[in-house]
Amino acid sequence: MLLPKRLISLPLVLGAWAAIQIMSFGTSVAAPPPPAKVLIIGLDGVSLNLLRPYAETGVTPNLARLIRDGASGPLESIWPLRTPQVWTTVVTGKYPGQHGIWDHRSNTYFNPPEFREPKGRPLTTADRRSKALWNILGDHGHHTLSVGWVASWPAENIENAIIAAPTELRGDRRQTSIKPSFYRGAARQIAPAALQPILKSQIVDPLELNPALLTPFGDMPDAQNPLMAMPMMRRYVYGLTWSLARAISVEQLTHALHTKAEADLALLYFQCSDSLLHRFWIFQKSPERIGARLRRHGIDDTHAKELKRRFGGVVDACYRDLDERIGRILTKLADDNTLVMVISDHGFGNAPIPHRIKDEPYSGAHLDDGVIIARGPTINPGTSLNNASVLDITPTVLRYFGLPVARDMPGKPLAEISPIPKSHDNGNGSNKKTPRFVESYESAPQTKIPYRNGWPLRR
Repeated sequence: MLLPKRLISLPLVLGAWAAIQIMSFGTSVAAPPPPAKVLIIGLDGVSLNLLRPYAETGVTPNLARLIRDGASGPLESIWPLRTPQVWTTVVTGKYPGQHGIWDHRSNTYFNPPEFREPKGRPLTTADRRSKALWNILGDHGHHTLSVGWVASWPAENIENAIIAAPTELRGDRRQTSIKPSFYRGAARQIAPAALQPILKSQIVDPLELNPALLTPFGDMPDAQNPLMAMPMMRRYVYGLTWSLARAISVEQLTHALHTKAEADLALLYFQCSDSLLHRFWIFQKSPERIGARLRRHGIDDTHAKELKRRFGGVVDACYRDLDERIGRILTKLADDNTLVMVISDHGFGNAPIPHRIKDEPYSGAHLDDGVIIARGPTINPGTSLNNASVLDITPTVLRYFGLPVARDMPGKPLAEISPIPKSHDNGNGSNKKTPRFVESYESAPQTKIPYRNGWPLRR
């Protein structure tokens, strides 16, 4: 029977359409998960001395758009720029002397003498003495997704959180960096454990990576090429494969787990912008500079021009690849109401003799400042951030969620990113506003900070 036209409403039409879809396909199409309220993307070793030129020349259009539409500037790090220290500081708002994570392992030189253990073991989440953002927000009913974050293994079972935690496999023949990664056979990489099938399905093994994916990075020599006889070169070429496989894994896991998490806060971490610049930095320079570096390390400079031809575009390609992944992640996880923060733990630049480490002959050097880029509904486009620190990230996120900042967090909320809400007024009728505080989120305030200036002491 035909219905009068005046009775055919839009809801009725849409309802009929949905019914047809269910009958045709057996199920309705699931609605996409809501965007995150806060999205934090960690990029290891990215700095403005590289990013600004890349943004201006079109290498990184997505990051350029974030810079143009939001706030950006250098991000002060903490000495000695060790990866586990800094990234744990980012999510706790505490110094290493408070949160307890000094390095990848417990017996290294970067553990101060009284914290150093004679027999080495990996430092894990059991060693972290401060609550991370996912712990604090979970306690207040907010949902968190963390993918690939350094020093987050083993994955913590936290209410309201999905944690995909990479691990280090010491002694594994495929391991070409101390940066942690995902491995299909490794234990406790995800919580809740019921998500293990998703984790395993999204991990890309370097040995299974399509070689064609390496083409944008350079012209990889085959096993018989004389270049492969150069110090570390065989390992470094494979390291490029390893770094790309990890980046793909992090992106795929982020997309797959976001559909389960419906996270208020999403955090993810990419490391290839550090590991690849340690391996291929010098090859973007002129053949003359490449040759001079090789001679300084006692390496034959015969192949300087060939090295430039094959590997001169690795650094550019790394930034371009990260930018493309960030663009896809923003499309899925963020909208105009999402606070997006892109941060790095330190920078990267030129050095005549990098690090004085014998197995890094082709590397650049760490620079003190990383970068911070933030875009969101509370941020004025084109804002310059000139006084931001890795210690400020957690206080800023807490205030953005309307939670108090702990007095034992040495950093400050960044007002340019997270203005003080009216609920945080001091209530005395003045124009001055102050954030609310709690003494600590720990069982006892962490007011003592050994080695606030880092270990070893900077000379």
